[in-house]
Amino acid sequence: MGVISKSARKTGYILDNIARWIVVAMMVLVVGNVISRQFGTPIPGAIEWTEFLSAMVVGLSLAYCGTQGGHIYLELFTDKLNIKVQTVLHGLIDFLCLVFLSISFWRIIIYANDMKLSGQVSMTTKTPYYFFIYVVAFGLLAYALVTLGSMIDNLRKGVQR
Repeated sequence: MGVISKSARKTGYILDNIARWIVVAMMVLVVGNVISRQFGTPIPGAIEWTEFLSAMVVGLSLAYCGTQGGHIYLELFTDKLNIKVQTVLHGLIDFLCLVFLSISFWRIIIYANDMKLSGQVSMTTKTPYYFFIYVVAFGLLAYALVTLGSMIDNLRKGVQR
């Protein structure tokens, strides 16, 4: 395992732990809102904040899921192929994923910058959207690093065979 893979795994693990704490915060917010509704005073903006926090959880947990191999992968077809063909195919898939994630990161950053410049805020709490968009973009960048590390590791394995 190379330096990129190790640092990407560590980053993914840290981001996943942050995402877990955000899930706890979401749970407290939702339960608090349900309880406060019973007394006639719901928490203002609870739905908005639940949406914001959900986006952060998804964005931050992508990299860790990638390090664990938790994403969809069709081994049904590739397992029957020659080892060299499998290595080339895995490298090609990793490369295409890396390109997709890099372009997605770039476009989401542009989108977040546009949201920041336009001053877009949520309706109830007047919270700016751009911060949460940046967090999702950072999660995509971390996932791209995981994919890069995986691609390099797979190429090293292919060369050693």
